[in-house]
Amino acid sequence: MGEIDMVGYYIKMKIYLASICILFGISMGCSVYAATSIDSDADGVSDTIEKLFGTDPHKIDTDGDGYPDGIEISAGFSPTNTRPIRLEKHIVIRISKQQLEKQLGGIALETFPVSTGIKPYSTPLGTFTIKNKSKRAWSDIGKLWMPWWMQFTYVNVPTKGLKTVGIHELPEWPDGRKEGANNLGHPASHGCVRLGVGPAKNVYEWAPMGTKVTVLQ
Repeated sequence: MGEIDMVGYYIKMKIYLASICILFGISMGCSVYAATSIDSDADGVSDTIEKLFGTDPHKIDTDGDGYPDGIEISAGFSPTNTRPIRLEKHIVIRISKQQLEKQLGGIALETFPVSTGIKPYSTPLGTFTIKNKSKRAWSDIGKLWMPWWMQFTYVNVPTKGLKTVGIHELPEWPDGRKEGANNLGHPASHGCVRLGVGPAKNVYEWAPMGTKVTVLQ
């Protein structure tokens, strides 16, 4: 199979997986954006988001390439071009709002409450990329588990040295207790960005290695 054929095969597989997600509601590295607002054409994308992408909220397949708009957006492709053009995935964390936003091509798809770092362990500001991922990482400093771990930078912690900083689900003690569910929406961590149960897995499966992460005040 040639290089061009391999690219075509990969694209078809991504769209196939997105189709399965939409048909059966299964999370397999993609998300379906059937928001709480109106979805006139029942393609899995709210009219509000369709307008932001420039798609027709009353037409399932705006560009006429044979793939519904919702499937293309779920798979990370432009829904307005018949060519398989990938849109950039971007995670934006706003400390002032204690929110994490999933963006595709600069358009906000979903927003989740988070807990960022408390002083003096404030989550560092800047633009980073996801450097490594683990479904269940262990914290030597906190002595607890961090499910759906996505590291994006390092910080120097007083008396503890260099520490990795990432996005993860609410930390979990060895006995299974979750830490900080009531603190979502408020700073509570030692630098990491905590997500609730459900949203953390959502973001983990949506964002591949190398995804841009921007932390704003």
